[in-house]
Amino acid sequence: MTLPHTAGLSAGQPSETARDLKIGGVCAVLGAVVFTTARLLHGDTPAADPRAALDFVASRPTYAAVHLIAVFAALIAMAGLISLIRSLAHPTARLLGRAGLASHAVGLAVFSVDSTSEGLALPELAEAAAHAAPGERAELVRAAHAVAMTTHGPSLAAMALLYGVPLLLLGVATALDGYPAWLGWAGTVVGAATLLAATGLFLSPPLFPGALLYGVLGSMIVQLWLVAVGVTMLRRAAASARATAEPDPVQRRRSS
Repeated sequence: MTLPHTAGLSAGQPSETARDLKIGGVCAVLGAVVFTTARLLHGDTPAADPRAALDFVASRPTYAAVHLIAVFAALIAMAGLISLIRSLAHPTARLLGRAGLASHAVGLAVFSVDSTSEGLALPELAEAAAHAAPGERAELVRAAHAVAMTTHGPSLAAMALLYGVPLLLLGVATALDGYPAWLGWAGTVVGAATLLAATGLFLSPPLFPGALLYGVLGSMIVQLWLVAVGVTMLRRAAASARATAEPDPVQRRRSS
């Protein structure tokens, strides 16, 4: 029995492929689950109302921590994408995968700076506002508004580069390379929707509620796709391991 991507490989290569797929699948699932959990704990910050945002942050002692956890979760998921791209054999699929990974790396860098900046600044402002006199609190509210305005653009760029472009390209790549067609085209659709939504909000902030992009698309639908990718990689790893364990039909005939 010969699987795609295993024909013509040396004896050790299929086992290495199975190992890479297994590790990558675990990373994709783990990163997606942790990211979604962190975002659910984060909640929907009322950024349009800085006074309410400070009260919202003050009521969440884990606000700073979940921002940092989300960054590391995205990094873990990136390890899964690296393994996915290593498994691609089709030349065009590999090219698209590498382009998607480059976008993901840039997006992760932007996301790291944006997320940790807001995640540290707002809790400090909220703590100061909780013990400030009315006049001082007004200054802190203005500072919170400045933080929200400063991080809004980078956060949209992060969503476009971290998830929009990569899923768009990786969806096409996986469809070309023999992964389930539904998985590839689902990634393409979700990536395109994320990219268009982030671009739309950047050009016209009142276009629709940001929660649809950050909460529904970025924190749920994208992560579900990553989980599906991880599960598919684990299944391919198991199939590759079984194929390696089975004796080659030609060798069986010769030995008999």
